[in-house]
Amino acid sequence: MNDYISRTELSVERGATRAPSAVSAIAPISSAATVHQGGGSSRQAPTPEDQSGVEESIATSAEYAKVHARIADILAELRSQGGTVTVDGAADEIQSMLPEPQILVPLPPASKEAVESTIRVAKRIAEQAAYAHAAQANIRRGAVDQILSPGA
Repeated sequence: MNDYISRTELSVERGATRAPSAVSAIAPISSAATVHQGGGSSRQAPTPEDQSGVEESIATSAEYAKVHARIADILAELRSQGGTVTVDGAADEIQSMLPEPQILVPLPPASKEAVESTIRVAKRIAEQAAYAHAAQANIRRGAVDQILSPGA
């Protein structure tokens, strides 16, 4: 009734040879080899929607790089001994680069509920902005020293 056999009770034949595997090993393929082997026949031309997404991503990356370059310029002016930029002035310049939140209020044919909803959203954004500013204002001394230290 019980077909369970303990492995310790089974004898092991050490001299037996193993049959070769039916599946051969597969060599890894690099991404460059995939493009050349495919010949482009299986690849489809990018659709305009995909292309616009790529262009938008590139534009976003470029804008991000510009902001970082501007912040680096401000910090470089602050680090230089002969600069007339103060810490408060640098903070004002960096703050001016941040986008201002905008709330679009519906035009007069809109219902009272739509206007009230817009007001609630505006208040929620203002509350969250206060939390973000408070969190960013409480950074550790080590982080400030690392940011303002001369480049290594």
